[in-house]
Amino acid sequence: MKNFLAFLAFLLIVPCFKADNGKNKAAPRVFTEHPGPKLVDETTRWSKCQADQNLTIYDFEVETLDGKFTNLEKYKGQIVLLINVATFCAFTQQYLDFNPMLERNRANGVPLTILAFPCNQFHLQEPAENHEILNGVMHVRPGDGWKPHSNLHIHGKLEVNGANAHPLFDFLRDSCPQTVPVLGIKESMFYNPISVSDITWNFEKFLIDANGVPRFRFHPTNWSHGKEVQKFIDQLAAEQKKEPVKKA
Repeated sequence: MKNFLAFLAFLLIVPCFKADNGKNKAAPRVFTEHPGPKLVDETTRWSKCQADQNLTIYDFEVETLDGKFTNLEKYKGQIVLLINVATFCAFTQQYLDFNPMLERNRANGVPLTILAFPCNQFHLQEPAENHEILNGVMHVRPGDGWKPHSNLHIHGKLEVNGANAHPLFDFLRDSCPQTVPVLGIKESMFYNPISVSDITWNFEKFLIDANGVPRFRFHPTNWSHGKEVQKFIDQLAAEQKKEPVKKA
């Protein structure tokens, strides 16, 4: 906890940044804005997945915040929005949209579940240990006592890119084409090797159908308080009504 609080103090003192324009090659790198994608709504940054039909997310096991392991098969029959998250990212305010999205869909009979996976690979914006993460989102970002909906499950930290990426995210990246031509600034990416299919930043999203198949991928900026993704959730819900998931 001491290390976590020390890092928090550092973040409060040092401004978030964006790399300079490179005009002065001899000068040290100057940072003036938050790192990562600009906080804009960009509705074209999504892609349609082409998943390996021999695999689904149900073939993978993930760690929970308390150190246990669970198989994603428990979410069979659910429409899943799967997100890599980080507490100290500017996009963390999207958490405020997650609970209303779940409440609205559940009230309309849509079995939506959100799975969040903390990751520290983008500008080191998730420094916390697993047992500290819930306190971070409750009291820092989004803060103000925020608590996750019962159908929003925050899992243990993992890596989404590079040599040590979790197999689940290898599968997702291989299944869904990249949404942008430029990944970002190398200095803000703490992993190797870098690949064209990489997750671009915190709060990238994958929408999974009720059969566990990845269907759509969304850049962090393709959000609009959930309105952009909701259109695709509605599409999967309509499909599910026509062809209900068969119970094993």
